[in-house]
Amino acid sequence: MALSAKPAPSPAAGSTPSGIPGLCAVASELTALLEQETRLLRAMRINEIAPLQADKLRLTKLCGTTLKSIDPKAPVAKPLKDQWRAISKRLGDAAIANEMALRVGHAATDKLVSAIVGHIERRQSAKNGYMRPRPNAPATLRRSTLAGVTVDRRL
Repeated sequence: MALSAKPAPSPAAGSTPSGIPGLCAVASELTALLEQETRLLRAMRINEIAPLQADKLRLTKLCGTTLKSIDPKAPVAKPLKDQWRAISKRLGDAAIANEMALRVGHAATDKLVSAIVGHIERRQSAKNGYMRPRPNAPATLRRSTLAGVTVDRRL
């Protein structure tokens, strides 16, 4: 299966979906996008995820707007209820899988950055720490030291 960063064209593009059928359509599209993002995360194709974010935000907002347009008192046919249950379960599963992939990626990034910082700190502390200075000259070539000096002031 090819992993493409290009989102599928929206059947609801240009018009605002309404009612449960519209909500099902938007939720299906959002589910497909989340599943695609999760596949890209698992394939470590991080640079291909950025283009999906605007569409993911648009679809999330559209789900909320469409949900608000539904009259809770209106009767709903059983097949439509069953369709919504199936789509909402798939959306929930996709959202959980996506969140887990994002968390794993975030944790891996944190560990990598911590390891790099720890390595740099250890190298820096070894250079800057308090320790006995090393002699500049080899031990066999000792410099002569002054034993004492007196100044003759009798003039």
